[in-house]
Amino acid sequence: MKVVMGREIPTDPDELLARARNPALLMIDVQNDFAHTDGHFAKGGSDLRLIEQSLPAMKSLLDKARAAGLAVVHVHQNTLPDGLSDSVAWLHFKTRTGRSPDYCLPGSWGAAAVSGFEARSNEPVVVKFRPDAFLGTALDRILAAGGHQTVVVAGLFTEGCVESTVRSASYRDHFVVVAEDAVASAIADRHAASLGLMRERYSVFPTAEILDFYRQARNRAAS
Repeated sequence: MKVVMGREIPTDPDELLARARNPALLMIDVQNDFAHTDGHFAKGGSDLRLIEQSLPAMKSLLDKARAAGLAVVHVHQNTLPDGLSDSVAWLHFKTRTGRSPDYCLPGSWGAAAVSGFEARSNEPVVVKFRPDAFLGTALDRILAAGGHQTVVVAGLFTEGCVESTVRSASYRDHFVVVAEDAVASAIADRHAASLGLMRERYSVFPTAEILDFYRQARNRAAS
């Protein structure tokens, strides 16, 4: 622990997790169009092997976070039909690799959660139209209503919606914890580069360490 301007600032993992109370797990974009072999990205040529390898860790994090009493918020990407949510600039970005921009259409199989990642009745689903899960969504209000000072971030893609949401959460004065083994990308070097950047700027821990701390904290509170 260090003192800056008269305030105690956590410096090591245990201090950070102890300070970072009442966390919410943000599950980012674990949707069929991104992660399923029959989805839009796979059909557009994306190699999903790294994502497929990471899905069991993401599912384990989700299950164990629920068991440890963490709140869960699901964040899903959507694209409105006929490009109604896409500006010319955004279409330029979305089609840069030649992929069709009409993925994750509302109500479609592609926009739905991957099997096993469906939201429970008490878990909100935040719909976004850009990589940042806070931009133009109700996520700020949901976190504030639940008193969640901390967000644990997992999901897809590491260098895209995950990193965008991590940055945005930190700018909104949240403690941010990245579950390093429960984020993934279709491109290994971009995944590694993004994790490297986030390790320098934010708190990146294995899911086992994150969950073990909160599980023990919950047990202490109940005893």
